[in-house]
Amino acid sequence: GCCYGLVHGLRQGRRGADLPTAELQLLGETEADGPRRFRRGIVHGPRLGDPVTSAGAEAAALAYAAPEQGGIGIGHLRRAPEIAATLAADALLGRHLAILGSTGAGKSCAVAVLLQALIAELPFARILVVDAHNEYGATFGAQALRLDPTTLELPYWLLTFEELAAILAPGDSERAYAEAAILRAAVLAAKQLAGEQAGSLALSVDTPVPYRLSDLCRAIEDAMGTLNKPEAAAAYRHLLARIAAVRDDRRYAFMFQSLVLRDNLDAILGRLLRLPVGDRPVTLLDLSGVPSEITAVVIAVLCRVIFEFGLWSEPEHRLPLLLVCEEAHRYLPREAGRGLEATRRAIDRIAREGRKYGVALCLVSQRPAELSPGSLSQCGTILALRMGNERDLDFMRNVMPDGFDWLVRELPGLGTGEAVVVGQAVRLPMQVRLTRLPAAARPSSRTPSFTAGWAQDGADAALLARTIHRWRHQLR
Repeated sequence: GCCYGLVHGLRQGRRGADLPTAELQLLGETEADGPRRFRRGIVHGPRLGDPVTSAGAEAAALAYAAPEQGGIGIGHLRRAPEIAATLAADALLGRHLAILGSTGAGKSCAVAVLLQALIAELPFARILVVDAHNEYGATFGAQALRLDPTTLELPYWLLTFEELAAILAPGDSERAYAEAAILRAAVLAAKQLAGEQAGSLALSVDTPVPYRLSDLCRAIEDAMGTLNKPEAAAAYRHLLARIAAVRDDRRYAFMFQSLVLRDNLDAILGRLLRLPVGDRPVTLLDLSGVPSEITAVVIAVLCRVIFEFGLWSEPEHRLPLLLVCEEAHRYLPREAGRGLEATRRAIDRIAREGRKYGVALCLVSQRPAELSPGSLSQCGTILALRMGNERDLDFMRNVMPDGFDWLVRELPGLGTGEAVVVGQAVRLPMQVRLTRLPAAARPSSRTPSFTAGWAQDGADAALLARTIHRWRHQLR
């Protein structure tokens, strides 16, 4: 057999002294006996005096050959268009992945290319995309179920106490902590009342059982009635006012305005997790219309529900799911303040344990240096597009596998739609040119043209009226 290595540096020899030198990293070898197959890792290393030759097309194709089963094509090698860039699906999903790159590098298109390739190869895939800016509707068309605040159903009784407190008693002031304590007792009382009516008494403050908001308010009022000092009632009144405010706010309708109290957890999970898949393997969760102050809570609930569904499923009947988190740095930051703990904990748990229960994670971000290092370190495959920020490049040097930090030098020079792929899903690190999507299937993330918009005065009263109408009626 022969050893394979990647040249990552050339150095001209000094005049009359050193010879020209090539720096390379040994990556794998072909087996000496049997059929010619490439194998990662070096068993029989090269010796001094062994000849070194440039790999030809046949040798390169052998090293970058598609896996025998579950290969997903995402493009071709950047400097060898005749060689397809293929990922191993089970290794890609079973060990999580991250797609990282600066704004404008083609990050959203990379997500679209990867998911389209998965669906083409695996038509009954189950993918949930947290779509922060409503970008992917055109990419999947009829293959996706799009959920937004007008069609999403995520009832308040499905929330844990911590998640509910982040909405009804936000902040880290003394009043917020006092209101949270009042809320905990009231939620438990409301759930116990619901449990008594349903014939179940073994309930905790986090048990996902339906209960009425009217019972919750009544429990708060009853507790307020036992106070000896009237001035102590301020926290109770503020909490009641907050509950009334979210009930009357149409932006919270998907969570707080259910007209009929019913236990429809099966229907909620069926829509989110695509059970059954049918002809729509993708769920697009459009968060652009969700109030910004509860976006993190909504994501926390989704991540927790997805993980617990996998956890409590029968081991022999687990249905794998891929969770794609766009703009992950917004709700999975390096340092989480109060209000983001639940989200970070839910995603970190999927990153650490999700593969055991069939939950794969894809983190997508333009600011890798601001991401939680704990979750990112669990991503076995990294697809890195162009980035030039020094903090992000330093971060990438730390998360690259041992010996591959030299690849970071390539990142600032990548073109749009080009990427470096390293990790479990590839035999060798690859510089890839991603498949170019048709214009109609590209994510709608392009920045409006300033030169075209400023070339003429296109604004009029009708445009202003239409915009105000869409704004007031939350039409997108």
